[in-house]
Amino acid sequence: MKVLIAPDKFKGTLSAAEVAAAIARAVRKVYPEAEIIQQPMADGGEGSLELLASALPTVQRHRLEVTGPLRKPVLAEYLLSEGKAYIEIAEACGLKHVPVPRRDPGLTTTIGVGQLIDDAIARGATDIYLFLGGSATNDAASGMAAALGYRFFSNRPEDFVPTGSSLRYVSRIDTEEVLPGLKDVRFTAVCDVDNVLLGPEGATYTYALQKGATETDLPALEASMAHFAQQIRTCLNADVNTLTSGGAAGGLAAGASAFLGAKIRTGTDVLMEVVGFDTLLKEVDLLITGEGKIDAQTLHGKVVNGVAQRARAAGVPKVIALCGRSEITPQDAAILGVDNVHALLDLSSITLEDAMYRTADSLERLVAIRMGKGGELGSSA
Repeated sequence: MKVLIAPDKFKGTLSAAEVAAAIARAVRKVYPEAEIIQQPMADGGEGSLELLASALPTVQRHRLEVTGPLRKPVLAEYLLSEGKAYIEIAEACGLKHVPVPRRDPGLTTTIGVGQLIDDAIARGATDIYLFLGGSATNDAASGMAAALGYRFFSNRPEDFVPTGSSLRYVSRIDTEEVLPGLKDVRFTAVCDVDNVLLGPEGATYTYALQKGATETDLPALEASMAHFAQQIRTCLNADVNTLTSGGAAGGLAAGASAFLGAKIRTGTDVLMEVVGFDTLLKEVDLLITGEGKIDAQTLHGKVVNGVAQRARAAGVPKVIALCGRSEITPQDAAILGVDNVHALLDLSSITLEDAMYRTADSLERLVAIRMGKGGELGSSA
């Protein structure tokens, strides 16, 4: 039997590599003769760089000081390999750089992302991937654009760098000083969500609260974003309002499309290409995937959905998903492309404390119970 183990991280407990290793240990005990392949995965958000670093044959890490989300210097790292740069935007503008009391998406900026892009181009990158996720911002990439030479004007003669709250003041976008090298670079914005820029499912109403906004802040932030989107349409002839995934990273995806001509792609698809996932699927009898919580969001571009659908297309006979908690129905599981979902918290022998603080051991127990003697392979019994 050939088993491919391709999970995402269990956020807050185990990395994707640690999840894969725990599952592999358990499978090896139950099926000692099985051929086991471990391929940790990511969906384009935080953690993608580490996966890429292990998958790329030749890679250089570049670390530099850039402007952080609070306009203070932070150290940020990106990868460069054979003319391709891989930038995780959270390195420059992530929530990890903002203490909880200071979180406010109306004030934070993506300037540092533009500085990373500038550095990558200076080092010869002609193909740049922006991995979106974990941002502290809601500025529609205006800070990034400013760092690359775009200039934003209000009713005053001086240009300024907008933030989420001041996007409403932009009355003109000037392109005369844009970095010339941008036109020679292909950009890809890699997303793990499909939210549009505006509206109840948009960047502001879906994500601003977790970045420090209050309920009373949301209407003003939304109005500011809507005004800016109109200026993008007027000045750049780009319509980003209904762009699928445009709301990712506080509208950075929409901004990347407008300012960089970026193509927006699902992170799982991009990373499956990088690791050669289709080749790994050859002659696989069982795919095991998983993430910390499987819920409605899992059906929209997450790892479990992406790898399961690819396995189904390749004719893999059995696909199962493991998680800490499941909030989906059997019908949802069928849509995901998995035969069964097995959750740690569905077992009476595993407590919440076990799931949170002894996750690896709990995963091994889950696999042993569901796949061991007396349990049909991949059954939900």
